[in-house]
Amino acid sequence: MRNLIVLGGGEDQIPAYREGRRLGYRVIGVDQRPDALGAAEADQFLCMTSRDPEGIARVLGPIDVAAVISPASDAAQEAVAELSRIYRTAHQPAPGALRCSVDKGFFREVIDRLGLPAYRHVQHDSPERLTEAAAGIGYPLIVKPADSSGSKGITVLDGPGRLPEAIEYARKHSFTGHVIIEELVAGRHYAVESFFADGRLAFMAVTDRTITGPPAMISLSHVVPADLDESVHTRLGQAVTAICAEIGHTRGPVNFDFVLTPGGDICFIEMGARLGGNGMPLLVQHAFGLNTVEAAIRLALGEPLDIATVSERRIAALRILAAEVDGVLTAIEGLDALKRMPEVVDVQVFKEVGGHVRAYTQAGHKLGYLIMVADTRMRLESALDEALRTLRFVIEPDSKGSE
Repeated sequence: MRNLIVLGGGEDQIPAYREGRRLGYRVIGVDQRPDALGAAEADQFLCMTSRDPEGIARVLGPIDVAAVISPASDAAQEAVAELSRIYRTAHQPAPGALRCSVDKGFFREVIDRLGLPAYRHVQHDSPERLTEAAAGIGYPLIVKPADSSGSKGITVLDGPGRLPEAIEYARKHSFTGHVIIEELVAGRHYAVESFFADGRLAFMAVTDRTITGPPAMISLSHVVPADLDESVHTRLGQAVTAICAEIGHTRGPVNFDFVLTPGGDICFIEMGARLGGNGMPLLVQHAFGLNTVEAAIRLALGEPLDIATVSERRIAALRILAAEVDGVLTAIEGLDALKRMPEVVDVQVFKEVGGHVRAYTQAGHKLGYLIMVADTRMRLESALDEALRTLRFVIEPDSKGSE
């Protein structure tokens, strides 16, 4: 049996484990956490960092690898490319797309080259240079690692008082020590989950994105279709196509975060040339009937892409379930009643009673996903409010409080 390597063993990689097995492949999972969800899902599990492709290849030896994939993880994309080269798999990521995924400063250069709406930013590994740059950009601003994802290491600042602390916090979450300081763009937040086939934008889902707000600015929910004028949607598709043409991304998934300013500018914030995290493929499947996990695996296998969606679409929401404090999960109340709600199509809880949970200060601390659908946005919003009143995570806070 041929092997599929999945880098990462978190909740957003698990669908690839299951889909790979459904397609008839032996799944090898890689994650440095011994308690990663993927450890129980894989046919073979390597407890090691997913960022060491040479080490992974040494452990696995000369096996038959059909494809390598890492949904929702920017950090592992360079290892995906190198393992694909080592095992001579059918699909190789475009170098420009790969770099945009792991280097926020390079992505900003691409935006500038294309003449798309931009904002002030500086990327460097020197705290002194970053401090000087912050004074020139002004406040509020956002400080984050230049090569990380999942909202790790992010701080929003209204003034210079905590700037040294924010730079050091971002550096700790950077693999290279590079930090990017950006002007905080005002406007409405959106996300794009798209798929290219032979240089053509074959699918694009745009979501209204709700975030937690300062200081971390983490995704909390997505609603699709987004409340966007058709003219903005058209401009967005043109811009996404132009970006991907510039970086050579002609086939496969790509996701973006952007802000629509009060003046109507589309300001791209970040991109990843892989399946989105925070349950986005799950939302796309329920809203559009498109299995992007299967499509991404078939792409990695070198198979032809068939991107087809259902003709009837419903309004759908994905809510990330989260804790407000660090502590021990002592009970989950209302879960059975939640599942009986007609609008609820899927609910996933990643933590067990008795386990330790973390406050939602980065994407990896989530407790689960809730997916709901309805015929109208008003009904969806009402049902979501009811669902959040119904489900309750009972947490005994740590004596020292959240970090």
